[in-house]
Amino acid sequence: MVGSGPVTAGGETWGRGGRVGIAPLPDGRTYLFGVADTPAGRRGPDGELAELRRRFAHWHHPIPALLEAATESAVMRHDVHELPPLPSYATGRVALLGDAAHGMTPNLGQGANQALEDAVTLAALLDDHSSIPRALAAYDHERRPRTQMIARRSRRIGAVARRAGESGPAGHDGPALPVADPRLLDSLAPVLDWQPPAARSGRARPGIDG
Repeated sequence: MVGSGPVTAGGETWGRGGRVGIAPLPDGRTYLFGVADTPAGRRGPDGELAELRRRFAHWHHPIPALLEAATESAVMRHDVHELPPLPSYATGRVALLGDAAHGMTPNLGQGANQALEDAVTLAALLDDHSSIPRALAAYDHERRPRTQMIARRSRRIGAVARRAGESGPAGHDGPALPVADPRLLDSLAPVLDWQPPAARSGRARPGIDG
């Protein structure tokens, strides 16, 4: 609850020194995240909540109220890392999925989604090939271009947000496109439009050999 009632609308603000995102949850609570450039591993000297308030408590409503209502135990701090593009996600009978294959920045919110796509694709291709190495090679061929494309897009969004924040007023909306803007939705089409590879039909599942 913030002010006279729960937060009902979410969004993201790009400002000097960082970004803040807000998402109302079904149970009346609010999820808030803050992003700032800091040295890896550095912790706030007075705790993470105090550091968040120092950086963002002067930003626009309802950010100050949300930070005031937060407790230290509810704050999680994570350094953001990105895995360099790998030349392959599979070798022999071993395959990498999820962050082990394509750990990416969270700007598109696609980390968990891509891990699920990996798993669905791998299951379909194992069902479609009698040889595990061939199935894993097909998995690499199918998944590596898409996930690395999404990782690049996520990285670019972070860079754009940082530049926009540096040129904009502290704690106010930067030049981000509204969520409903057709240009933004069109740009996300390659990320959002996905179908799993169709397994061969009309025959029994083949035996898996080496």
